[in-house]
This record gives sequence, structure tokens and C-alpha cells, in this order.
Amino acid sequence: MSTLNSAKLYGRVALLRRQVLLRQAIRRAIAGALAVAAFIVTAGLGSYALFLAIRMPLGDLGATLAIMGLYLAAALVLLDYTLREPRSPELDALAEMEAAALETIVADTQGVVQMVNAAGHRIENLGSSLTLGVGILSALRKLLSSSKA
Repeated sequence: MSTLNSAKLYGRVALLRRQVLLRQAIRRAIAGALAVAAFIVTAGLGSYALFLAIRMPLGDLGATLAIMGLYLAAALVLLDYTLREPRSPELDALAEMEAAALETIVADTQGVVQMVNAAGHRIENLGSSLTLGVGILSALRKLLSSSKA
């Protein structure tokens, strides 16, 4: 099998794999959205059922405040979880690899900058030499023209 045919085959297989993965991701996103909608309906009906159950002993205002307190507690717990900085050995290793990659890029960039600076100095020296050469040639031409006259 030639290299071109191998590349074409790889391209087709890779494209088909990505299409299947995309379809699965879309299905999972739709299923997740439906699960969230079902959870919202369930929470609403559960809240109403709890309200009806504690309405008699606590009254309308007391039952509403009790349910509000439950939702507030759940919201605070979820907010605390959301605001915590994730810690894991994998994240630490990735941070170290990122720092090493950045150092490598900086080192490579410094090498390129030094090369460009050196080339700039060489060009500047060449320009100075050319200017000096043109000045010498001009002076020699003036000397030669004045000696002929």
C-alpha cells in the first residue's frame, strides 16, 4: 500500500471516528438536558408536596420559609463546592509540564532573538563597511579627477 493510500485510509477512518463521537456527544447532551428538565420538575413537585405536608403545623408562611431554608442550604453547599480550587496529582503534574514547556519556548525564543540580533549586527557592520567603501571610492575618484586636471 502506498503512502498516499495509507494517508487517505487514515483520513477516512479518522473522519468516521470523529463523526461517531460527535453523534454520541449530541445524544448525551440531549439526554443530559432532558435529565435536568426532569430534575427541575421533580424538585418543583417535591417542594409543593413538602409544602402541603408541613402547611398545617407551620402555617403558610412557616412552610414557605422552611422550604426556602432547605433550598438555601443546598445552594450554599453547592456554591462552596463550586468555588473550591480543584486539587489532584494530575493537575499538579500538568502544571509542572506546562511550566517546563513555557521555559522551553522561552529558551528557544531567546536563541532565535540572539540569532536575529547577531544577524542585525552583521548587517549593520556590512552597511558601515559599504558606506566606508563608498566614501573611500568617492575620495579616490576626486583625487584622480583632480590629478588629471
